[in-house]
Amino acid sequence: MSLSQEKFNEGMTSQQYLEQVKVNKQAMEQIYASVDTPAEVKAFFDGLDEPLQLAIFTAAWCGDAISTAPTIMRLAESTENLRMSIFDRDVELDLTNSYLPEHRAGTVPVFVVFDKNMREVGRFVETAKELVPTLDKMEDEVKRETLAATELDKPMSEISENSRNAFRGRRTAYRVDHAKEWGNIIATAFTSVVREGLALPEDKRPAEGGTEWPPQ
Repeated sequence: MSLSQEKFNEGMTSQQYLEQVKVNKQAMEQIYASVDTPAEVKAFFDGLDEPLQLAIFTAAWCGDAISTAPTIMRLAESTENLRMSIFDRDVELDLTNSYLPEHRAGTVPVFVVFDKNMREVGRFVETAKELVPTLDKMEDEVKRETLAATELDKPMSEISENSRNAFRGRRTAYRVDHAKEWGNIIATAFTSVVREGLALPEDKRPAEGGTEWPPQ
């Protein structure tokens, strides 16, 4: 399964997507409003010889999507050389999974960049891998802030509902608080994937970036 130009044209704009979001809506809107596209990132896309097309497969319930999707949405809106189309991953699960290795099926969000003829240039999955240590640190900090000592070593499924809600709420707020800083890292990492993809021969594309999971 692959994304056709016709299907691509059916996707949502940023505003259409944000309007229909129900889960984490306020956080996503806050991040969308606060992130900036780094000047060097905008210069790269503005300097392309031909426009590219960007398909975003995302779901607002996903923590990484709260940070990554608004950042890359704003990036696409900052330049005329990146035409964007957004899809609800939960509606387009099979299509989204077609851009993921089997052991990562279900991962979200997924960003796929195409040339003007819908030939793949690059894929960016979840978020910048450079952010992973920071995200791990966030998880530890938020657990210590919101969970009782007796809950710290338990899986989320085994702690109280009040503790789970407190943890999730503080984690989301943490993402909002760090939106600008993390947005610069995400935008730069995404741009590196696109730059690499454009430099590759067509038969060696797509370039791949974002988080990495070892095959199982």
